[in-house]
Amino acid sequence: MPHDYDSAYKAFYERLFQRWNIPVETQVEVSRRARTIDVVIKCQAQHLQRLKATAFWFFRLINSLELKSPEDPLDLVGYLTIVSRAYGLLAKQESETYQLPQNATITIVCSVRPDKILEDLQAELRFLPTEEPGIYKSEQQIEQRIVVATELEVIEKNYPLLILAKGEKLLAFFEEVVRKGLTEYIEIIFQVGVSLDPETLTEGVRRMREWSPEFKANLERALENLFEFSPESIERIAPFRRALEEARRNASIHASMNARIQEKHEALQLLLESKFGTLSDKLVSQLEAVCDVDELTRLYKLALQAQTLADIGLE
Repeated sequence: MPHDYDSAYKAFYERLFQRWNIPVETQVEVSRRARTIDVVIKCQAQHLQRLKATAFWFFRLINSLELKSPEDPLDLVGYLTIVSRAYGLLAKQESETYQLPQNATITIVCSVRPDKILEDLQAELRFLPTEEPGIYKSEQQIEQRIVVATELEVIEKNYPLLILAKGEKLLAFFEEVVRKGLTEYIEIIFQVGVSLDPETLTEGVRRMREWSPEFKANLERALENLFEFSPESIERIAPFRRALEEARRNASIHASMNARIQEKHEALQLLLESKFGTLSDKLVSQLEAVCDVDELTRLYKLALQAQTLADIGLE
């Protein structure tokens, strides 16, 4: 997937497996024709134990991880190339144990569902749905999985795979990691999303205008880190900055309006209590339900002249 965000994907997976203390390489060359595998993960028994609770629970001794963006969707030629790379990787191993196909896996994570592979060529390639939504498996010499990011459940185990999602799935994932303050995922979503799906991310930022300042701070930190990672992205992150600024303005306006409404409520309640004594809980609730400044002003003016609560339209 040759693109300027290619390095962001690979760096993310490299950090992920390193954090799990599992040997990992990116851009692994397997032939003289500069054929490379995006990510290669080699595992021993202790590594496989560590992966049991992750999205990579099915890994074996040597594992190829390939990433397919919307601009580089998986087709038959791409699929056959990936399989040939995996066999080329096995041929380069010094140990016979690592050369055996049954000790290897291929995982292809796709932003776009490869209908040709999963449907039109299903009889030939034998990819079948698994119990995990969005994951399709073919039991061949090298066990193969195709992951369709937009079909995955938004659960913690799937986070490392959801970074390639688009549309509503990306939006749901984005909102979840922002709520949880998972800065690393926010950053990779921005690094990739500014190219893959900027409209969805901009909408996500706009939706967050009612969220707490902490959430907005998480987004701002991620944008700053993105600029440091890729200064040439300054133009592409401009829409997100504008959305955040709009969110700040809207939040300020909203807070100011709430303060005015609160002041009107207090003034009206004090006036009514001075004229008619302690107000019932029902009446207080009735007043608090009024959230329009103009309506509260109208009620206050009526209360100034009223002889009874009925004169104001209150019971």
